[in-house]
Formats: sequence, structure tokens, C-alpha cells
Amino acid sequence: MNIWVIQGINYTLSFLMWAIVGRGFLRMITGNRQSIFMNAFIKLTEPVYNITRKLVPFAKGGWIPVISFILIFAVRLSIIIIFQPGTNR
Repeated sequence: MNIWVIQGINYTLSFLMWAIVGRGFLRMITGNRQSIFMNAFIKLTEPVYNITRKLVPFAKGGWIPVISFILIFAVRLSIIIIFQPGTNR
């Protein structure tokens, strides 16, 4: 697979991880009040949370962001290990 495709997927997953962290941080600071920034984070992370809810139906409430973060991290790590960017195959 082309290195640019692998890096694109990796950077996209990294962006989603930081969006999850940003949503949690903004939620703690603002007390979950609605703002333009909070709405942007919700639109970015809600599809990830929906996928997590389908994959892990027994997870409830505040565990969804944590599980989403762990799943994205596992996928990123798998991509890096399988394709090993930087090595010539």
C-alpha cells in the first residue's frame, strides 16, 4: 500500500483521538454548555461514539469516550505494526 495512504489514515485517526480529548477537556471547562466550539467537537466525535456503541453495546455513559480512544489507538498501532512506514518492502 502506498505510504501516503497509510500516513493519511494514521493522521486522520490521530486527529480523531485529539478531538475526543478536546471534547472531554472542553466539557470539563464549560460545564457542557453549548457553544460553537462544543458543537464542532460533537459533530467530529459523535460518529466515532456511534461506532463504539455498536461495537461495544454493554458500554454506558462516560466510558464511551475512553473506549473510543482505546479502539482508535489500537487501530493506529495495528496499522503502524502491519505496514511499518519507513521500511522498504
